[in-house]
Amino acid sequence: MSRPDDDPAIAAHSRREGFLVGAAIGAALAAGGPAPSGRRRAPIALADPLLDELLAGGVDLRRLGQRWVAWHRDDGLDADPMLGLALQHLAEFDAPTDQLPQASVAVVAAALPAALAAASPRAMVSGTFHVARMLDPRPTTGLVAVAVVVAAAAFLEGRRDAVPEAVTLLRANDAPADLVDTFRAVARDRHLVPATPTGLNPDPAAVAAWALGALERHSHSVDALANLPLAGVGPVAGALLGALAGARDGTSSWPAEWFDAGGEDVPRRRTIAQRLGG
Repeated sequence: MSRPDDDPAIAAHSRREGFLVGAAIGAALAAGGPAPSGRRRAPIALADPLLDELLAGGVDLRRLGQRWVAWHRDDGLDADPMLGLALQHLAEFDAPTDQLPQASVAVVAAALPAALAAASPRAMVSGTFHVARMLDPRPTTGLVAVAVVVAAAAFLEGRRDAVPEAVTLLRANDAPADLVDTFRAVARDRHLVPATPTGLNPDPAAVAAWALGALERHSHSVDALANLPLAGVGPVAGALLGALAGARDGTSSWPAEWFDAGGEDVPRRRTIAQRLGG
C-alpha cells in the first residue's frame, strides 16, 4: 500500500526545486524568519558555491574554499565555532585543517548539492568526500555527508525508501558499526523518534538521523516541518530537513508563509532549479 504522498505525478523538476527551495525554507523556519537583506545563512552560503560549480560542469575545490572564506569574512551569519575554525585555517594556509575539536555539522550542508550529480554515482560519492574534507578531516563526518547525499539523491529520483540505500553505502565503505546502527535504526523502526539535535553544531549523525526519522514518521512533508519553529534546532539542521522533505515530496502543499520566510533565497534557488533543466 502506498503512502499518501507516494505520488508518481511529482515531476523531477518539482523534486529538484523542492530540494533547493526546501533547504532555504527549512533554515528560515529553524532560525525564526528570513535572513536580513543581503545576507545568507550558513547552510545556504556553503551550498550555493557548490551549486554554481556543478552548473559550470566541474568542481574546483580551491575556488570553492575561497568563496566560503569570503562569505565568512564578509557575512558569516549563523556560522558555528567549528565552521569558523575550519574557514580560518583555509584563509590562513589555503589548505584544509587536519584537526577540529568537534565534528562539524556544516559539512553536511556544504556537500548536500552533490545529490544533484546522481547520474554519476561514483563522482557524487567521491565529490561529497572531497567537499567534506575541506571543512572537517574526520572520515566519519564525510561518511555522514555521503549517506545524507545518497538519501537525498534517492528522493530526487522518486524513491521514498531512501534510508536503506544510505545504510548500504555506509557498510560498503566500512563505516564504524555505531554509525551504521544509527541509520539502520531509522530504517528499521518508523516510529523511532531520535533526539532533537539542538544548537548550532550538534553531532552530524544525530542531525541526519533526526531529519530522516522525521520523514519516516510523516508521510506528508508539511507535518515533518511544522514543528521546526519551536524545535530549537539550528539553521543547518533545518536546512537539511527542508531539503530532504522538498526532494521527496516537492513543495506544492507547503503554506505560502513558509516561502515568505525563506526570503530572497527562495526566488534565487528557484532560478537555479530552472537552470538545472527540466
